[in-house]
Amino acid sequence: MKVLDVRRLPDWETGFETRFTAESNMTYKEYTCPIKTSANDNCQYRLLRLPNNMVVICISNPNSKTAAAALTVGVGSHANPNDALGLAHLLERTLIKEKAKHSVNESFEEFVLNHSGSSNAFTDASKTCYYFDIANEALDDALDRMSGLFIKPLLSVETINREVNTIDLEYQSQLTNDGARINGLQTSLSNPNHPHSQFAVGNRETLDNSNPEKLRRKLMKFYNRYYSADIMKLAITGNYSLDELTEMAVNRFSAVKSKGITKSFFAGHPLTKNELGKVIHFETLGDINAIWLTFPLPDICPHNRSRPVEYIRWLINYEGPGSLTQYLYSQGLAIYAAATINSYESYVIFDIYISATPEGLKQYDKVVSAVFTYLRMISKSGPQEWIYNEISASYLLDFNYYKQQQPTNYVFELSCSATDDYIPPEYIISDGSVMGGFNSSLISAAMNFLKPTNYSLFIGAQSHRGIKLSNTEKYYNVRYYIADLPNKLTNSFCQDRFMLNYFHLPKPNDFFPDDFSVPEPTSLRPKLDRSVPTLLKYNDGLELWYKQDDKFFLPKGFIKMEIKSPVINSSPRNRAMFDLLCACWRSNLTGKLHSSMYAGLSYSISGSNTAVNVTVEGFNQKLPLLLERVISNMRHEVVKESVFNDCLTRLQQGFSYTQLNSAINQASTLRKHLLLYPAWNSTLVEEGFKSVTYEMLSSFLHMLFEQVHITMLVTGNFTEQQTMDIAFNVQKIIDAQTLPVCQIPYVRLIQLDPGYYILRKTSLNEGSTQSAAIASIQLGKSGDICTRVTAVVLHDILKTSFFDQLHTKERLGDIVISSTEGYTEENQSFILSVEGKSNPIYLSLRITEFLRAYRQHIVDLDESAFDNTIKNIIMSLQEQLQTISSEALGIWSAIECGGYYFERNSEEIEYLKKISKQDIIEMWDMYINPDTAPQYTRIDVHIWPSCMQQPSFEELQRYSASLLALQHLLRDNTNYDINLMELDSFVNSASVDSSQDNIYEKLLTLYPVLEKLVHERYTCNNTKNNCSREANPRAQKILIGLQMALEGAVNAPDYRKHLGVDFANIGMCQTCEGIWVINDIAKFQSTQKLNGLPIPATNLIPKYKT
Repeated sequence: MKVLDVRRLPDWETGFETRFTAESNMTYKEYTCPIKTSANDNCQYRLLRLPNNMVVICISNPNSKTAAAALTVGVGSHANPNDALGLAHLLERTLIKEKAKHSVNESFEEFVLNHSGSSNAFTDASKTCYYFDIANEALDDALDRMSGLFIKPLLSVETINREVNTIDLEYQSQLTNDGARINGLQTSLSNPNHPHSQFAVGNRETLDNSNPEKLRRKLMKFYNRYYSADIMKLAITGNYSLDELTEMAVNRFSAVKSKGITKSFFAGHPLTKNELGKVIHFETLGDINAIWLTFPLPDICPHNRSRPVEYIRWLINYEGPGSLTQYLYSQGLAIYAAATINSYESYVIFDIYISATPEGLKQYDKVVSAVFTYLRMISKSGPQEWIYNEISASYLLDFNYYKQQQPTNYVFELSCSATDDYIPPEYIISDGSVMGGFNSSLISAAMNFLKPTNYSLFIGAQSHRGIKLSNTEKYYNVRYYIADLPNKLTNSFCQDRFMLNYFHLPKPNDFFPDDFSVPEPTSLRPKLDRSVPTLLKYNDGLELWYKQDDKFFLPKGFIKMEIKSPVINSSPRNRAMFDLLCACWRSNLTGKLHSSMYAGLSYSISGSNTAVNVTVEGFNQKLPLLLERVISNMRHEVVKESVFNDCLTRLQQGFSYTQLNSAINQASTLRKHLLLYPAWNSTLVEEGFKSVTYEMLSSFLHMLFEQVHITMLVTGNFTEQQTMDIAFNVQKIIDAQTLPVCQIPYVRLIQLDPGYYILRKTSLNEGSTQSAAIASIQLGKSGDICTRVTAVVLHDILKTSFFDQLHTKERLGDIVISSTEGYTEENQSFILSVEGKSNPIYLSLRITEFLRAYRQHIVDLDESAFDNTIKNIIMSLQEQLQTISSEALGIWSAIECGGYYFERNSEEIEYLKKISKQDIIEMWDMYINPDTAPQYTRIDVHIWPSCMQQPSFEELQRYSASLLALQHLLRDNTNYDINLMELDSFVNSASVDSSQDNIYEKLLTLYPVLEKLVHERYTCNNTKNNCSREANPRAQKILIGLQMALEGAVNAPDYRKHLGVDFANIGMCQTCEGIWVINDIAKFQSTQKLNGLPIPATNLIPKYKT
């Protein structure tokens, strides 16, 4: 429609005046007119144009603990040449990995990392963004190095080759990602003459580096052609003044070459009449039932102030009464519907996505009919200015009272959005947040594109009965079938009278606030007490905490509560019914309270082992109303049987999917089940779902609220009296008997006897080939500040090395994770997790070997690197207190654990200032090193794939773990049956042989089937001018396994010295190294003590006794 094709670029000349930097006297232009910013934004802004036409946004934030910058180039994958698909992506990765101009040994990425920061880059169709965060004092040096990447890049062959391999790994990982596969299919079916149809990521085939110099020339040609300062937008923030940030930007980036406007422009739309009018059935890997309606729209960027398409998107995404989502859900056809606006350079693709049920997939024609009937209702109703104004008001609320973002996220968003040529300079900060005026003609024009004659239909599922998926997408191997849309899906759909009567526009939103006043705090407390809430009530029925906002002074609030009931976790079936009830509550409330999210409010309902948790937050005026409606619905609304059936089906499917999806998730669940009491086995809970009936759920709801204890925290812009009124109203609605303190349910932590334990299970996913091993080492009491803080520092030092060693160097698997965890005030644990295709025994041994070697790394750690680690942790703790909700969550954590340690954050910061490297070494020797730890306590959880044979109890008792690991490595890589007795004899005789090559030859003699692996210990990565030797992963693992077995034969570890209990009489097996193997969690738990509840750090004396 011509009304949408009007193009008028904003004026970027008026208002810019020439300036000179104070120190270097370099010239630039500054925008001197007012810039639209949030009234509650404490940052200062300055908009610049450098002599090379680069646009720069300077953001001075005196309170920022870190600095950040982002530079976006207005060119992306659409500019890829046909003979090098993925070239824009390769250039992005190569640049950020390049050596800095100041050093031949340190890349830009390494410099940032060495100064308490991080860096990354991102390429899409029309832009490429490079961004980083860093310690404030290192910002100028980082900008100097960053600018060098765009002034005179090296683009070395070595870096290019390495990044081609990295991109190929990224591509390989996407082959099992349904999101990437679906996107690849949709783009491949667009106009082949348009760059939208190209494969964007790249791989080894499209980025052929067999001739590295030729690839480098292509990369340099791309850089020289497109990377022009005229299409670059830079955003910088830090705790510097605007003058200082200006000086940095002008000095560092004025030398970037101006080549004119080098953006790539492409005429036409990628979805033409040749691509539209099609139905595409495609195969998904996951259990997905997806329906997409895809519409072509012209470029809407010229109308980014009025945003007419946003009006349509908002109405489709609305989930309240009379909405598309509510209709599809009520008919059992879908879970939800959502529209997205995919805006590219000069065109738009508008998608309506339906998360369908299996029944909805069968009746997809009825789903499509509902979509077009709903669109017809919107069109017939005509554009409504009051709806537009509500949408505009919603965005304005977010803008005026926005949450301070992390510096990196903020500069990334500003830099990317600034590439839109239609943004006027005065809206460079507020673009996307402020809508500029109702225009019914533009909305109507956009609606005219959403018609049955102007779309294609995509239908995705694991299987398509009766349809042969005869085509395969080239890069992601997506199987699909394509045909013309039948006439019934392109004609007028408004025939169903029930459907016609069901749909209507939303009603005015009664959650919108109109009172934004913030009274002065009644009694301003000393600074040291500001993190401590006031206990207003404390009795058998209610524990009420209150903290008035005395830091942020915003018209917002945060209310969190838990309703404890003894029936929740009393049996596996009760736990299943409780989870089901929470799902039904969320389903009921979605339609009724959906409008609250547009008024700056949010709510959540979740369940724990002992309580239902309810959270509401947002503008305080309407927050009590939202909480009242949530609690009233939970307590009194009858769950419809149709909702019960739908939630039960979804929960069973989701429960099974969660358990079967990942070996590491199964291991993590088992670890928690082992250490927490009571915590039901997931299979028992899943069985509980099978016996639940609708009548049982109704009865359970009554029992749940019969006798409860409520704990509540009210923070923000509330008075004490308002807090009391809120709490009493909740109690009145719930109308339950009080639960005496002695009957309040708690989850307790198992206090393990010292020793080394292994819990092993077969994967619930019979088709999985993945193993997992989680090692959990106890470090002492988390209630002790020394233990807790030292553990955090230790983990921060170790995490990168752990990932690099086991993921990058040894290639054990994609998931290599480390963490530290403290449950309530009890045991602090150090957790190391790996998921891969090697046997779990081998994974555990590699974790052990890493820990054995890492102590020396800590000893050798440079003091400056240690100081940077401490500084980084302190900054992260300080950043946690930037919003009312983040402060409230910290307070709630102290209440929920029962320790009431409200000043923990500030005390941890103070403790960090005096911690030393020696403290880390002492913790290591006290808890992690089994040779020196007085009470070494470790538990490993192993998940074995069903295709991998586990060692028998007899084998565990007779043979070392390293020998068993080697046997599995040999067996799994050769499919040859490896006799343990024979292998044990070989290893024992070979352990005295000092020649490793000779041992390998002997192993080859014993197992000739290994000949190919042994002679291919290294693979040659050939290029024209060089050959880099890379260890063959399978051979490398066998070599490492052999070395461990040889060492184990000579110097086997012995964990018996840590044990004081014999578990043989409850059916547990002890390995030859002294590790106890748990085969029955319940029996093992019955032999262990339970940790007591923490002693409160503060006197629980309420302000009001009655």
